[in-house]
Parts: sequence; C-alpha cells; structure tokens
Amino acid sequence: MRYTKQSCNYILKNFFYIFPLTILPAFLLSLSTDEVAIQCLVETVIRGDLINLHFDHIFCAVSVLNFGSWESVIFGLLSIVGIIVFMAILMAFLEKHMRIGKRTFNGIFSKLNDNFISTACVVFIVLAMYEIWSLILTALLFLVTRLQVTVLSYILGAIVYIAMHVLLIYLVSTIYLWLPCMQITGFKLLEALNYSYNLVASIQWGILIGQLMFLFCTEAIMCLCVMLSPSSLIFTIVTTALFAILIMIFCVRMEIVYFDRDNIDRADIKRYGK
Repeated sequence: MRYTKQSCNYILKNFFYIFPLTILPAFLLSLSTDEVAIQCLVETVIRGDLINLHFDHIFCAVSVLNFGSWESVIFGLLSIVGIIVFMAILMAFLEKHMRIGKRTFNGIFSKLNDNFISTACVVFIVLAMYEIWSLILTALLFLVTRLQVTVLSYILGAIVYIAMHVLLIYLVSTIYLWLPCMQITGFKLLEALNYSYNLVASIQWGILIGQLMFLFCTEAIMCLCVMLSPSSLIFTIVTTALFAILIMIFCVRMEIVYFDRDNIDRADIKRYGK
C-alpha cells in the first residue's frame, strides 16, 4: 500500500500534467464498454434469476473486445491504439520528471518513437491475458449459474469472481515492471522480463492488493451507475473518469516502484545537488 499512497500523492500534485494524457484512451474504452450487458447482468443477479443469465451477457460485460456490437469492437480497437500511444507519452513524461525533476513536455513526443514498440508489446500481452481471463471467468460463472441451488450459485459465484480477479492481478504483477525496465535500461525483451521480475518478486503481493482495491471499486461504481442512472451520457462520463484514474494509477505506480526497486534517485522529490 506504500506505493499506492505515493502514487496517489504524485497524481494529486501533477494532476493537470498527466490527466490530459489519459482522457482520450479512457473515453474510447468507455465507449467500448457494453452498458446494456452490465445492466442485464446486475439486474439478473439482484433478482436471483441466475438460471436465465446468458453466456454472452457475462462475456460482453467483462471483455474489452466483447463483440456485442460493431461499435464496441471498433471503439475497443481504437481504445487499444489510444492506450499504446498515450501510455508511451505518459511513461516518457514520468521518466523525465522523476529522473531530472522537470515537468515539461519538451522532447516528450519525440520519445514516442523510442517507447512505442515496447509499450505496444506489453499492452498486447496484457490484453491477450485479459481476454483469455474474461473467457475463462465467463465460462466458470456461467457453469455456476446452471446449479439448481440458488444460494450455492451465489456462494460459488462470489468465490470464482474473487479468485479469478486475484489470479488476473497476480499474472499482471509478474510483468508489472517489464515496461519501465525496457524503456530505462534498454534491455531486450527476455532480459528485461527476467530483471524486472527479480525486482518485483518480493513485493508482488503488496502490488496485488493495491491493484485489486482499485479494480473492485471501479467495478462496483460502474454497477451502481447502470442501476441508479438511466442516462448513457452519465455512464460514459463516469466510466471515462474511472478508466482515466486506473490508467494514471497503473502507470505512475509502475514508474515509482521501478525507481524505488532499482535504487534510482528521484529528482522530482529531491533535486540533484541538494
């Protein structure tokens, strides 16, 4: 939780520098989110009518590329491109600020060429992990809803839901420092992966708890939003804000953890020469 607190403090101090870099990918990700599927899923769970829950309702509610509609697919693909581009820029800004203490965008966009390939590689790997996870989660939850005992379905469903989220974050945390390691050290893929895992292994569960907290809160707010507000505009605004926060937390904490674990002095905290 120490890194999560440091990340939140950093975001608050530098909000107007990093927030604009997350708006577009967060907005596109929001447009790809299937509001109808989420609403159907939540209402079915509340009614206790789990036997009538369809496989596609669950999958469309949790997947980025859910194929629920052509709009979701297009915006899902655009959100991936947006995440790659703006995450590469954001990582360049964070590295510059933490390394030399300057909060300027001079030279940041030229850094896009250096960061683009490494960022795209990690984003595609995480996306593949997430989509496979979404499919497995959907299948398990669908099987649980086929049980004739409703109470048992709820209990097993909750266990599956929590356990699968822990598994997802655990897998992501194993490669959590891979991206900054490639961008800062210049190591090749496998070398950077091995080195980054050695750095993160001893604190992996601490990162997991912080990530789970934000993920569960995001999902809970999204479910409340679809139930309390019939407006798609409000849902889009709320989810855009939530996704922007997740992107900021993910990237900022990743850079903070890397600088700390690799024993690199942070000039944004203590300037050189002092």
